[in-house]
Formats: sequence, structure tokens, C-alpha cells
Amino acid sequence: MKWYILIIGFSWGGVAQNLQAQTSLSMPDTTVHVSDTLLYPIYLDVGQNDELYGIGFELSYDSLQFDLFEVITAGTLTKTNGAFSAVNTQNNKLFYSLAATNPLQESGVLLILKLRPKSARIGQIEITEHQFNELAVQTVAIRSNVVTFGNTPPSLIGLPDTLRFNQNDTLFFALGEVIQDSDDSFSELNFELNLSPPVIVVELVDSTESLLIYSPIYVGEVVLSGKVTDQEGLFAEFSVIIIIEQAVSNESSAEQSGFPTSIQLEQNFPNPFNPTTSISFEVFQASHVSVRIYDLMGREVDVLWNKYTAAGRYQLAFEATNLATGTYVYRLVAGNGVVQSKKMTLIK
Repeated sequence: MKWYILIIGFSWGGVAQNLQAQTSLSMPDTTVHVSDTLLYPIYLDVGQNDELYGIGFELSYDSLQFDLFEVITAGTLTKTNGAFSAVNTQNNKLFYSLAATNPLQESGVLLILKLRPKSARIGQIEITEHQFNELAVQTVAIRSNVVTFGNTPPSLIGLPDTLRFNQNDTLFFALGEVIQDSDDSFSELNFELNLSPPVIVVELVDSTESLLIYSPIYVGEVVLSGKVTDQEGLFAEFSVIIIIEQAVSNESSAEQSGFPTSIQLEQNFPNPFNPTTSISFEVFQASHVSVRIYDLMGREVDVLWNKYTAAGRYQLAFEATNLATGTYVYRLVAGNGVVQSKKMTLIK
């Protein structure tokens, strides 16, 4: 338990024995809409014959439900004449202490928490420990239920500032992994995407909740800006810089050294193929590597490789007997964040 001590110029003396344990703290159950600010009171009820000179308590709240924006003491008992108080916050906890030169005899609002809703949920505010006149009150924790209702806008958690891939490769970005919406599914959200300059291809694939990004010609930077709107019209906006780099072959340096100097996914051979083809890749340092096959809708159709891989060159056989004629994408993902993709064509 952590307390913040007030240094004041008087002694508690013998006041503790004059507290008859009738004094108490309380908090109300309440509801609030997610678009509103909650002004939440902490009440003090002073016993009729009690001589209350000091209060201390530790309060916690649901940090997934609320942000604590402000602690209001103006117009409350905390501002009683002759009282000294301290309020400190840390993470999802609040520490409060008060000392008075004259006994507190009035009941009412001790302080007000100004809470800003973050999501619709049922949570608790709890006073876990409290004391009066330096005496711990031997009771169970004081708890209240707070219900936050209403729709919340989509939020994007963990969205990177920059995406990077090689020209003529295909990048799959799992947009569904960074979007959070408690009310609507990914398919119910509406996306508006804009490119500046509009020189690459970006497609939204609902079935895999991902963006397919492809640059057959352009090398350089592109800004992808977007807006995601839910069924009630609430929205979130985002922006990502996409860097397309010129693909550089390391064939000559690899031949000279006899060892891979980069991560390189090669074009399958033969291509077009029916029904078997070979896919080769090189890794210059040990890491986890996966090679997966997708159709043009972004659906995974096969996993060729998915394990910790030592540095070296690898050749994989892909058998497409059960697949229909068409174009497919194979993608390599390495543990260091490198993603490379290429297209291949199956003709039966």
C-alpha cells in the first residue's frame, strides 16, 4: 500500500479514540454514455459523535473503460477551512489524503473524479484500503458498478507509420489486426482509401481483412490515407507511408561468396506451370521463415514452409493438382520483418 504523507504543523494528539467507526466513504452505482464525460463523486458521511481529523484512501478504476482526466476538489469537503489535502495518481490508481486542524463535522461530496469513457463495458470503481485518523478501517473494499453504454468509433491499435516492400512484389497488410470496433465486424465497416500520388495498386480484401498492395512500376514513397466508418457513422482516420524500393539482385555477390547476403525470394520455375513448380529462397541469417500461397482474393491455399530456418538457400516443390487455373501469389515472411511476394500462373 502506498501513501503520500502530508507534513503539517500540528499533532494528532488523542483524537483517534474519539472516532466511533460511524464515519464512512461511499460511491454510487451509475451509468454513462460513451460520448459523455462522467463526473463521479466520492461521498463522506461523518458520524454524529465522531471527531474526524484525517482521511486516507487508495482508489482504483477500470483503465480499459475510463481515462482519469481530472480530480475536482473545488466546492467539496476537501476544501473545508483548515484542511490540508494531497491527491496523486499513478496508472489506474488514485491516492488521497486529508488532514484538518479542526474536526470535520459535515457530510457530503469529498471529491469528484472527472472520467472520460474509452469503451462501452461494465466496470468497477473500488476503494481498496482506507483509514480515518490514522486508523485502518477493518472493512471489505468499497465497490461500485459503472455501466458505459453506446457505440464507440473504430480505433486503430498498433498501426505502423511506415510499410516497406520491393517494386514488383506484393505486400499483404493485415488491416484487421490493428482495427478494433466493439460493435461492428470488419465486413460491416466502410473504408475510404486514397493514395498520394496514385501510382500503386491497393485492394481491400474482406475475406482476409487485409490490404493487398502492389507496385508493378513505381519506386519511391506513397502516402496511403484512409477513413474507416462504422454502421452508426462514427469514424477513425489514419495515414501510412508506403516505401517501394528497387529490387536489387544479389546473384553475383552470392555466387562470389558462396553464401547468401540477403533475404531473397526468387521467381518460381517453371512459370506458367502445370501442376508442379519450384520456389526457391535465400536467407542470410537464421530466423523464423514462412512461405505461403494465396489466391488473388487473399485466401490462403497452402503453407509450404513455416519454421525456424538456418541461413542458406532452399528450394521448395509446390503441387497444385487440386487448384483451379489462375494466378496465385506466394509470400515469404521472415522473423526480422522482411516480406516478399511474387505471382505465378497455373494453367491446366
